[in-house]
Amino acid sequence: MRFTSLVRLSVLIAAVALPADALAASSIRTSSVTGRLVVSGGSPSTMRLNCGPSAVALNGAVTGRGAGVAVLGSSPGRDAGSWIFRAAASGAGSRSMSAVLRCVRLDVPAGLSGVRLDVRTRHRSGIDIAPGATATARIGCGRAWTATGYALSGGGDAVRLPQALPVAHGWWFTLENTGSTPAEVRVSVRCIRTTVTASRAGGGTAALRFGITRRSFERAFADGPAQRATTGSCGGTRFSVAAGLQLDPADPFEWITAAPAGPNGARWTFRNVSAGDGFRAYMVCLERGSRFR
Repeated sequence: MRFTSLVRLSVLIAAVALPADALAASSIRTSSVTGRLVVSGGSPSTMRLNCGPSAVALNGAVTGRGAGVAVLGSSPGRDAGSWIFRAAASGAGSRSMSAVLRCVRLDVPAGLSGVRLDVRTRHRSGIDIAPGATATARIGCGRAWTATGYALSGGGDAVRLPQALPVAHGWWFTLENTGSTPAEVRVSVRCIRTTVTASRAGGGTAALRFGITRRSFERAFADGPAQRATTGSCGGTRFSVAAGLQLDPADPFEWITAAPAGPNGARWTFRNVSAGDGFRAYMVCLERGSRFR
């Protein structure tokens, strides 16, 4: 198993013309980018989603896929503002996969300079999982960083992720190989530097701190059908960044998607659901009211 940390990625933010009392206003601007990939039988297809100018990518997630579409993986791009998804389809004809990318940028008040919005990706590769076995991985961002999103690549539909648990500086994962052959996978975590500093024109510094909170709650399915969906919300002015979950790997039901939805919500979809099946949902939420002080 190999653990590596990619080079830190930075976006230099220029000051904008804001009112004199702009330091009292929020500087955080959130956005979402959505995309749809048409997948034909045969060779795998790739989709790249990009945040807008001066924005960085916090998390990318699959939001839907057609029957017969296998998600081969996703990963943060080599730059600060992109995410890449790969999928393949079995049989003839075309099907589609949809995804969302969560982004953030800063409006820096005039009089401040030297602002860099830093993100980095840490990943663990070479995770070997025998048929019918499970593996665990904990990936940390470091104490000065906050974990936002995650990605899984390798193993195709045979590898499930029954647990993706967010903590303050990282994520905990459990991976399960439901196939008949060994699988090798890679898990990635996206991190953002928690505090952004700026130089004041008259001397001294100002700082903005990203406020990230994590919600968790339980959901249970009272009855059929075999495929079900459920939703959750960060509430208030918070922006939903990522959706995690925890279920028993021994349970026959499995998740299809776990993704942010709308400004502050998230949506989970499952298959092979029976009455009484349940899971614990997790959400990563970004407070949009932070400002330079």
